[in-house]
Amino acid sequence: MGSNIVVIDDDVGTALFFKICLEDQGHQVNIFNDPGSLLEEFEPGIYDLLITDIRMPRINGFELASRIRKMDSKIRICLATAFEEYYQSIIKSYSDLSFNCIIRKPINKDSFLEIVEDRLKQTK
Repeated sequence: MGSNIVVIDDDVGTALFFKICLEDQGHQVNIFNDPGSLLEEFEPGIYDLLITDIRMPRINGFELASRIRKMDSKIRICLATAFEEYYQSIIKSYSDLSFNCIIRKPINKDSFLEIVEDRLKQTK
């Protein structure tokens, strides 16, 4: 049985790529392109994994993950970015987040699925 996964990326093409890859593996996937919409609709206990882009308008992925973590302490988190420098400079500000999953974009399907499956096997 697949996991329930929520993907948030302001780039619609990337969000759809992640969704298709994950659904092909039997996961149930909801996608959002706006962090505010996800925060309004998010309910604790529904999702096993959050995959969030880091660079988004209004709310960055670190802030979004921090807010989601406060609502659901058990959800696993993967951060997705094409900007390694951005990640390195801000990570210290969000050391309270429990994540160790970085998806570096662009990424191919096999590498993406390997990262996600590894994260799903881990506890928070």
